[in-house]
Amino acid sequence: MKFSISNTIRTNNFTDPDIQTKLMNLWKENAAFIQQANEKKQTVAAIYHDYESDYKGDYSVSIAKESDSDDAFDTSKYQWKEYSVDRSDSLGVLNAWKQVWADEDAQVIDRVYDFDFERYNPSGEIAILIAVQ
Repeated sequence: MKFSISNTIRTNNFTDPDIQTKLMNLWKENAAFIQQANEKKQTVAAIYHDYESDYKGDYSVSIAKESDSDDAFDTSKYQWKEYSVDRSDSLGVLNAWKQVWADEDAQVIDRVYDFDFERYNPSGEIAILIAVQ
C-alpha cells in the first residue's frame, strides 16, 4: 500500500503542550480530504515520520490516503507489527500507542523509525502499524 500526503505538523509526545490541539486541528483541516477518501473507499492514515530519535523525540505526523501513484510512503518496504485499536474505548488509539511504547521499552519490538502509521480502513477498523527490524 502507498499513501499520498495532505498536511503535516511537527510535534512531540512529551514536551509539546499543544499536541492535542495540533492533532485535532490536523484532522479538522483535512476533513474534505478524508471525506473524499471515504467516498472512494480508500484507507486513510495518520503517518508518523521524520523522527528526531525515538518515540520521546520530535516527529512529523501527516494525514494521508491510499494512493497508487505516490511512493513516498510505501508500506511494502518494511515488515510491520500491527496493534489493533479498541474502537469502543474513547482513548483506544492512545492506549494502543502506549502498548507500542511499552513493547519498545521491554525490547519486544525493534522499531525502524522511518515511518509508522495509524490505518483507518473504510470498514471502520483502526490499527497502528509499526515498522520493525
